[in-house]
Amino acid sequence: MRGLEHAWRQGRVLYVEALSPAGRAFGEAHGLRLTPSFILFDAEGRPVRVWTGALRAPTPAELDEALR
Repeated sequence: MRGLEHAWRQGRVLYVEALSPAGRAFGEAHGLRLTPSFILFDAEGRPVRVWTGALRAPTPAELDEALR
């Protein structure tokens, strides 16, 4: 999933280490059970879409479409 932060300009990409204390807390708060997982949030911080156990990161076009 690395590299998306350079390809997608409509938002910001943050990575959370799933096995760190902060990553575990984040995963529990958002119901994540598998890695890798990707959550897209809208401008107000609400989850819009979740990709769980994805073999690849969503494309910038997929992210833009999910936000429409």
